[in-house]
Amino acid sequence: MHSGLHDSAQAFNLTVDALTADQLAEPSLLPGWSRAHVVAHVALNGESLAACLEGLRHERPVPMYASDEQRDADIEELAGAQAADLRDRALGATTLFQEAVELLPDELWSGSIDRLPGGPAWPVATVVATRRRELEIHHVDLGAAYTHRQWPHDFVAELLDVVAVDHGSAGPFTVRANDLGRSWEVGGTGGTTVSGSGADLGWWLTGRGSGEGLATDQGSLPRLGPWRRASATAVPTQER
Repeated sequence: MHSGLHDSAQAFNLTVDALTADQLAEPSLLPGWSRAHVVAHVALNGESLAACLEGLRHERPVPMYASDEQRDADIEELAGAQAADLRDRALGATTLFQEAVELLPDELWSGSIDRLPGGPAWPVATVVATRRRELEIHHVDLGAAYTHRQWPHDFVAELLDVVAVDHGSAGPFTVRANDLGRSWEVGGTGGTTVSGSGADLGWWLTGRGSGEGLATDQGSLPRLGPWRRASATAVPTQER
């Protein structure tokens, strides 16, 4: 398994293990969600991705979620569980996903999985990176000391590779990560250049914060369009 994913999962679970029941009940950085909701979502995401990979291995493809409504209901239910049970599910999801990745035959990595019955379809080859985004981004969303500026540099570069494409409806503008020495075009060529650290750019492009730490060469920051749903030929976004 991707070593970066292992580190991200371990760090997330360590933070969750340190949260008391009262702290889990407190608001997260995501509007309308407590920290428990964030943990529940990450746990269920890991379980669902593992089930998709297991389904492929046994030639009985299953979608990640039966419906968006059922996904939301499951998150709400698990968020109300006892703190110990919630922590166990988060840790268990890490193990389930790791085992599913390790057991998937090489020839199945070129396939796809469905987020919902009938799609959208996501490439299996991107599942590990998708799971790492869920862990790293939502680790920060917990609002429990870990910030986006602690993201590993390799993760930041991978994130920007994805979110620059996912915001194809915005722009055109360019983002320049000064610390990485790289630039990404968003929505085509031309327009303003937004510069700053890769982490600050990634945080802003995922729809978080208001662009703290960023600068432009043409006045205000560009307005971001909504994230689009990915198809089987594109890299999937992270949820929420």
